[in-house]
Amino acid sequence: MDAVLSEENIFACARTLILEDGELSLQVSAAGIKVRFPTTRRIAEHMDVPHYYVLPYFAGLETQGFLTRTERVGIFTTPAGTRRLFSGMSEDELARVKSVCGNDLFRLILAAGK
Repeated sequence: MDAVLSEENIFACARTLILEDGELSLQVSAAGIKVRFPTTRRIAEHMDVPHYYVLPYFAGLETQGFLTRTERVGIFTTPAGTRRLFSGMSEDELARVKSVCGNDLFRLILAAGK
């Protein structure tokens, strides 16, 4: 096992995977903008830990209001989780996200996360 598990490392891994994919999937509602989060299995695989090791961290993030999981739909950030996801990005990472979604959508995502 290479990775140290923590909530912040779960978010860092999610950022890495989103950037590697070059794809940002969103849900937009009156409540705010939610970002599709990588699956628990994908996070565990990337962090080189057993799947069941990451489950308590996801449960904690859900309890704290950063993530929401819906059976057969996926895991999404809440508006607070979206803020946390983007606030942890470096300038280079933010520039890469901007290149994926374009200027206008990028500004909307950042504004919605504040």
